[in-house]
Order: sequence, then structure tokens, then C-alpha cells
Amino acid sequence: MNICNKLSIVRVILIPFIVIALYINTPALRIIGLIVYLIAAFTDFLDGAIARKYNLITNFGKFID
Repeated sequence: MNICNKLSIVRVILIPFIVIALYINTPALRIIGLIVYLIAAFTDFLDGAIARKYNLITNFGKFID
């Protein structure tokens, strides 16, 4: 399992935290949800950049993205 696939798995793990943070309607949790979402978005960018640069494209990566 390469670093790109690991980043994709981290992104999937972050999804419930984003949903819960945005579902509970408090300003603090909305900010936390935004921060976690931005982290997930950055991992998506990083995953794609690394995969293209080092040609680490896998079937799992294609499926999960």
C-alpha cells in the first residue's frame, strides 16, 4: 500500500467527523467541521499530486477517488 492509498483511507476516515461536526449545530463544531474538511481536501490534492508525479496510480486509488 503506497502513500497515496493511505491518504485516501485517511480521507474516508475523516468523513464521519465532518458529518457529525456539521450535524450538531454549534458555531464551534462548524469551525471544527470546516477545519477537518479542509484537511481532507488537502489530502485529496496531495494524493493526486504525488500519484501523478511518481506514477503511483492503482486500481484502488482510482476506485476510492
